[in-house]
Amino acid sequence: MNQKSAASGAGLRLGSHWRLLSWAVLDKSLPLGFGLAFVLLVLRALPKEQFALQGLAAILVLTASQLLRSLCLVPLIRAVAESGPGRVASAGAWLYSGGSALVAVAMAAGAPWWEQLFQKADLAAVLLPSAVLLCVGSPRDAVISTYEAQRRLRTVFWLDAAYYALAVLGLVIWRFAPAMPRSAVSVQWVQAVAAGLATGFSLLCARQALFVRPGRAEVRRILEFGRVYLGSGFGATLSQSADQWVAGRLMDKPGLAAYLAAKMLFRGFNLVAQAMSQVLMPTVAKLQSERRVADLVALFEKSVCFVTLALVPICALLYFGTGWMLDVLLNGRYREAVPAFRILVLSALTLPIASVGSPFLTGLGRLRSLLWITWTGLFLGVGLAVWWIPAHGPEGAATATAVAAVYGMLARAAVLRRDVPFRLRGIVSRVGDAWGVAARALAARRARA
Repeated sequence: MNQKSAASGAGLRLGSHWRLLSWAVLDKSLPLGFGLAFVLLVLRALPKEQFALQGLAAILVLTASQLLRSLCLVPLIRAVAESGPGRVASAGAWLYSGGSALVAVAMAAGAPWWEQLFQKADLAAVLLPSAVLLCVGSPRDAVISTYEAQRRLRTVFWLDAAYYALAVLGLVIWRFAPAMPRSAVSVQWVQAVAAGLATGFSLLCARQALFVRPGRAEVRRILEFGRVYLGSGFGATLSQSADQWVAGRLMDKPGLAAYLAAKMLFRGFNLVAQAMSQVLMPTVAKLQSERRVADLVALFEKSVCFVTLALVPICALLYFGTGWMLDVLLNGRYREAVPAFRILVLSALTLPIASVGSPFLTGLGRLRSLLWITWTGLFLGVGLAVWWIPAHGPEGAATATAVAAVYGMLARAAVLRRDVPFRLRGIVSRVGDAWGVAARALAARRARA
C-alpha cells in the first residue's frame, strides 16, 4: 500500500512538472511569435546589407547577455530554487544588471574596434542602440529568472507577453510610419525602447523580491557558483553563436544576410531547449538533493520521448516545405538561405537528448563534464566552420553546426548515464505515456465542453 501511495505521489509530482512545462512552452512560443512578426515586418522591408548589420549587432548583445546570465542568473535560479528568494535574488539581480551596464558602456566605446574586426562598414553606428538595449533590458531578465526559480511560469508568461507586445507594436510603427528610416539603427532603437518599458513594468511587479539590500554572503554565494558555471556557460553561448561570429568575419554582407536569415528561422528550435531548461534545471536540482534517482530516470525518459514525438513531424514538415515557407514569409527573398536552413533543420533532431541533457547535468552538479563537452564541441564547430565557410558559404557554416550538435548529443548521453541510468528501451516505452497524457487532456477538454 505504501508503495502504491509513493508511486501515486511520484506520478502527481511528475504531472505537475508537465503542467509547468506546458506554461514554459507557451512562454517560449512568445519569442517564436515575435520572430515571425520580425520576419514579416522587418526582413521584408530592411535591405539585406542593413539586416546583416542588425543581425551581427544582435549576436553581440545576445552573447554578452548569455555570459552574464551564466555568471549571475543561473546561480540565482539554483539558489532561489533551493532556499527561496530571500536576499539572494536581489544579489543576483544587482550583479547581473550592474554587469550588463558595464558591458554596454564597453560595447558602445569599443564600437569602432568591432567594426574593424568584422570588416563591416557602418556597424559602429548600430552598436550604440544595441548597447542601450542590453543595459535597459537586463533588470527584466533578472525578474524573469527569479520567477522561473520559483516555478511561477504563468507570471513569467504574462511578463514576457507584455514585452513582446510592446516590441511588435514598435515594429508595426517602424514598418508603416513613412518617416521611419529603413536602417538597422532604427530597428535596434525600437527594440531598446520596448525593453525599457517592459523592464519598468517587471520591476514594479517584483519590487518586494528585488528591492532588498543584498548581503555579502549572498553576493559571494552567487559569484562562487557563477565562477564554476561560467566556463560551461561561456562555451555554451559561443557554441550557439560561434558560427555566426565566423560567418560575420568571413562572409560578405549578402552571404551573411542569407545565413542569418536561415538562423533566424531556425531559432524556434533553440526555444525548445530554453523551455526544457526553464523547467528541468530547478526540478532536477530538487530531485537530486532528495536522492530520488527513480524519479530522475522517469523524468529524463519522458522528457526525451515527448520532445522527440513533437519534434520529428515538425522537422519533416520544415525540411520539405522550406522553399514554400520562404516564399510566403519573405515574398521570395532569401531563396539562397534554403540549403543552409535544411541542414540546420536536420541538426535539430539532436535536440531531444541535448536539450534535456544540459539542464540535467547542471541540476546534478556535473558542471565540469558539461564544461568539457561544451568546449570540445565548440572547438570542433569553429574549426569546421573556418574550414568550410570559404568554400561553401552558408551551407558550410550550417554543416559545421550540425556536426558539432551530433557530437554534443552523444557526449551528453554518455556522461549523464553514469548518474541517471536511463535506457533507450525505456525512452521508447514512454510513447504509451505520451498517448495517455494526450488522451487525458482530450477527455478533460470534452468534459469541460
